[in-house]
Amino acid sequence: MLRRILPLLLGLLVFAGCSAPVESPPSTPLAAPLPISSHSAKPAPEFNHSKPITAQTKPITAQTEPITPQVEPIAALTSDDQKPDQAAVIITPAAPQLILPLAYDSVSSQGITISAVCFDDRKFQLTVADQADGCGSQWMDAKSAAMSCNGYAAINGGFFTPEGKPLGILVASGIKRGSLNQSSLGAGIFISSKNKSAIVRREHYASSSVTHNVENLLQAGPILIEHGKPTIGLSDNNARPRSFIAWDGKHHWAIGHIDSSTLAAAARALSETSLIGFKASAVLNLDGGRSSDLWAGPRVPGGAKTHRSFLNKPVRNYLVITSR
Repeated sequence: MLRRILPLLLGLLVFAGCSAPVESPPSTPLAAPLPISSHSAKPAPEFNHSKPITAQTKPITAQTEPITPQVEPIAALTSDDQKPDQAAVIITPAAPQLILPLAYDSVSSQGITISAVCFDDRKFQLTVADQADGCGSQWMDAKSAAMSCNGYAAINGGFFTPEGKPLGILVASGIKRGSLNQSSLGAGIFISSKNKSAIVRREHYASSSVTHNVENLLQAGPILIEHGKPTIGLSDNNARPRSFIAWDGKHHWAIGHIDSSTLAAAARALSETSLIGFKASAVLNLDGGRSSDLWAGPRVPGGAKTHRSFLNKPVRNYLVITSR
């Protein structure tokens, strides 16, 4: 009997020990474990917190059309190696030539004394004063010719025959006289219209634009200077008084007198001389010798001067500086 009861008691004791609650210290619930990959086994890199951390991501490029600002082109360059668009280049027109003041001056070059009255053809003009009835029929000198036209200054003009006829073509007050002279004494022609004046070669006279509506014209020669250089082949003999017209090719002019020189020497001196602020591009020789006569009136700054010889003879015509 005891043998049967003893195993039962032992079984009850074992069952009671297994079902009794076991007290244990409270614990913090654990977070769900992260999935383990092949890279998680590598040690974490050490970071240098003194440098910014840049995210290793690819840049996102927005698929949009570029926006072009609507601005006007700028002509100025932002740097030396940049070239402006041709449409942005602004061409500045050339500044107009300065007005040359009316003035008298006398200079020396290569031992030659040059006296001249300079003027600007935008303010003044050369007027041909011709004596239809011959030399001395109206005026005996440049001064009287200038005063009859209310002029500022005057110089003797072109050549003439012993009978007092013009040796070459001329236009005075719109009236044409004489005929074209084919000799060296008619190599150049002074032409003046309402808005333009020029010295042209005889060969270019017919095609010159200045010949339209001519108001004043005088043929003489030879041409001493052309394109700023002395004419080749001028005589270096027979020094005598000389008269001339000088032009810079634009708006500056001069009428002048040389005491005594050859044609070649006059050309060399004039090509190396600045006449009151301008260099001559073209110089036309006028009648000289005893005909040479320059008068600068008192209204010309530095004027009230006369250059004519004691044995001066009356001439056919004069060039007078008058107001436009």
